[in-house]
Amino acid sequence: MGNLREIKSRIKTVGNTAKITRTMELIATAKSQVCVKRIKNALPYFHALSDIASQARRAGADDDGAGLHPLLEEREVKRVAVLIVVANRGFCGGYNGNCLRMGRDRRQALLDEGKEVDLYISGKKGISWLKFQHLDWVGDGYTAFEDKPRYEDVEGVADTLITSFLSGGVDRVEVVYTHYLSAGRQEASTETLLPITPPVEDKADKADKADKAGKAEINVDFIIEPDPASILDTLFPLQAKLHLYRVYLEAATSEQLARMIAMKNATENASDMCQTLKMAYNRARQTQITNEILEVIGGAEALA
Repeated sequence: MGNLREIKSRIKTVGNTAKITRTMELIATAKSQVCVKRIKNALPYFHALSDIASQARRAGADDDGAGLHPLLEEREVKRVAVLIVVANRGFCGGYNGNCLRMGRDRRQALLDEGKEVDLYISGKKGISWLKFQHLDWVGDGYTAFEDKPRYEDVEGVADTLITSFLSGGVDRVEVVYTHYLSAGRQEASTETLLPITPPVEDKADKADKADKAGKAEINVDFIIEPDPASILDTLFPLQAKLHLYRVYLEAATSEQLARMIAMKNATENASDMCQTLKMAYNRARQTQITNEILEVIGGAEALA
C-alpha cells in the first residue's frame, strides 16, 4: 500500500510540474512573437542608417584612405574588449551555455595570439558562470536586460565601449551573442562592433540592387550642414549603438525561443513520465488486488 501511495504522489508531482512548464512555454511563445516583431520593425532603420553611414564613410575619406572617423580606424590590435551577452534567467536549454563557451574560447584564442583581453559580461547567468570559471571581467556586469531591452540601457553599455575604444584603451571591440536567423534557427556567433566595418555584400546582392535601381551603383550627393565633422561625430557613434541594440534584440528573441523549445520538451517528457507512472500504478494496484483475492480464497479453504 505504501508503494501505491508513493507512485500516486509522484504522478501528482509530475502533473503539477507539467502544468508549470506548459505555462512557461506559452509565456515564452507570446514573448518571442513580440520580440520577433520588434526586430522586424527595427530592421529598416538599421539598414537605412548602415547605407547612409557607408556613403558618408566614402565621402569623408581621402583617396589614400586618410580622413576616416576615429571609430572607423583600424589599428594594430594589442588589446581587445569582448562583450558576452546572455540571459538573467535559465530554463532555456543550451542558450546560455553555448554563448558562454564561445566567449571563453574566443578569449583564449586571443590570449594565444598574444593579445590582452578585457572581458565584459551582460546577464546574471554569465556573471555566475564566470565566477565558477574563476575568470575576471570589467565592471560589475550588466543585468538590466530582459525580453524587452531598452535603447537607453543599451546606449549606456555602448558608451562605455566607445569611450574605451576612442581613448585607446582597446583596439577592437567584439560581441559574443546568440544570432537570430529564423524562428527555428539561432546560433552563437561573434561580431566586431568597433572599428565599424562596411557591411559585406556579395556580387549577387549588388547586381540585384543595381538592376532594381537601373544603374550599376547608387551615389548620393550629401549636403552636410553645419560641417562634416559634427555630422559624422553623431552618425558613427549612433551606428555603433544601433548595432549593439540589434544584438540585444536578437539575443532576447533567441532566449525566448530557446526557452519555449526547452519548456515544450520538458512538458512532453513530463507527460511521458506520467504515462509510465500510471502504468506502474495500475500494475501495482492489480498485484495488490490479486494478493487480496488469494488471501480471501486461502482463508476460505482453511475454514472449509
